[in-house]
Amino acid sequence: MARRPTVSLTLLILACPFFQLSGHETSRRAFQLARQLAQSQAAATAEDAEQIRKLPQCRLLIDVVDAESQQSVPAVVRIINAETGKAIPLFGEIHRGLNWYSLDAKSTISLPQMKLKIEALRGLDTTQTTRVIDLREQAKSSITIPLHRFYAARFRGLRSGNTHLHLMKLTHEEAIRYLRVVPQSDDLDLVFLSHLRRIPDERHYISNRIVEESFTGGNLQRLSQHGVLLGGGEEHRHNFGRGGEGYGHVMLLDIAKLIRPVSIGPGIMRDGTDGIPLRRGIREARAEEATVIWCHNDFGMEDLPNWLAGLVHAQNIFDGSERGSYEDSFYRYLNLGMRVPFSTGTDWFIYDFARVYVPVDGELTTATWLSGLRNGKSFITNGPLLELESERAHVGETLDLTGPNEVTFVARGMGRRDFKALELVCNGKVVHRVETVPHEGYFVAEMRHGLQISEPGWVAVRVPREAGQSELGRQLFAHTSPIYIAVAGKQIFRADVAKAMIDELTASKQTIGKKGVFADALARQGIMQIYDDAIADLARQIKHHDKQD
Repeated sequence: MARRPTVSLTLLILACPFFQLSGHETSRRAFQLARQLAQSQAAATAEDAEQIRKLPQCRLLIDVVDAESQQSVPAVVRIINAETGKAIPLFGEIHRGLNWYSLDAKSTISLPQMKLKIEALRGLDTTQTTRVIDLREQAKSSITIPLHRFYAARFRGLRSGNTHLHLMKLTHEEAIRYLRVVPQSDDLDLVFLSHLRRIPDERHYISNRIVEESFTGGNLQRLSQHGVLLGGGEEHRHNFGRGGEGYGHVMLLDIAKLIRPVSIGPGIMRDGTDGIPLRRGIREARAEEATVIWCHNDFGMEDLPNWLAGLVHAQNIFDGSERGSYEDSFYRYLNLGMRVPFSTGTDWFIYDFARVYVPVDGELTTATWLSGLRNGKSFITNGPLLELESERAHVGETLDLTGPNEVTFVARGMGRRDFKALELVCNGKVVHRVETVPHEGYFVAEMRHGLQISEPGWVAVRVPREAGQSELGRQLFAHTSPIYIAVAGKQIFRADVAKAMIDELTASKQTIGKKGVFADALARQGIMQIYDDAIADLARQIKHHDKQD
């Protein structure tokens, strides 16, 4: 039987680690090096593909089912030679990394006639199930693999989304298959596929075509009928050079049309000037009721001015790389009294289980989900599932205290992989920590902690950065958006943070002055004014804070 022509798809999915090299740098050299690295990592623990092809084959029907509903579901599967412990390459299937593959529901695949161990999982709230099957002298066989949920996030009203996704170097058919199978195998509820531009690489960006077609009805709408809601968006961006830090990157989600120019400046487009700020596109998108999410943590110089101006709805981290930390962006913004919802995605391909959970009452639509995200009711994760509440407030809400008081916070974390601990964070500092314990095939950490509150601020829970790795080999992370705390009507404001931001904004002006290409002095001043306004805003807040003290 002829194999499906998806070899290029398999190779590309393995290539995702190159986005750690330098933000969005997608040079051919970086792509080739990363692809070779990813292939070698998988091949080192797998049987030789050519030798496997030569062996007598069995057509095996793999039926992964939800143990409670008995419904057949797509899943992430790894198949291992029971004698050697090495993985079996699955020809024509979508390779996710470390020899895990996304399989459609009731997939029939060709496997060597040998004793095999099959591992399966789906999403983040099922345990991993392992079954052994002996296919020796079997030309045809079948196996049913039940998956048991230990949390049932959807039953709790939590819906998971990926806010940042692009696809490249796939045929249209391969891309549609990828969008149909992978999000379902990962048990995602919603995925935003976004348009972006870069000369000349964009000729390979198949996701651009799919997004453009979907503005007037197209594949995203049709694919949304298969269990995962797909929305459209745009990555609006500016760089100095191909991948150097410029004004930054921002997701514009649920747009009705492209906000142009999609990419700004000669660094990305090989033409034009640096005289257009991201702010112009952000304001146009907001006027269309789109949701604005800053990308790649603190990458970019225009993040501070736009957050200070109240133009950004949420903040992405770990969307495409593991660079940076919460301290670089979230904690600084929060310590100025800003409301900062946590968000994440995967950028190029769904290389990880990264997602953001948002509670949704009633029907799931892009609008209802994004509303919950903008309201700060989210938590981000690529493994551990988090819960947090206080006596009188939940995530995204404000706890109003008339004065200093002790507040009890209740939190829980659960995960298929050992995430080591659950940490309670107050104003950027860990104030309490509990270790994980194994429980019936997964790990759990629970806390009930009375915290003495003497000043305004915020509280959240997270897992530590040393939490280990996901099944796909990525660093585990999880963090809730905060519960905000007002004391005697006051919000947190750290003057030292504001002063450091003024220094950063001043340095950004100097960098832009040296690297920027402008049509004239007026265009240059238009960009500089954005940073001058942000500096003046912070100076006013510092002065007001000093007077109150």
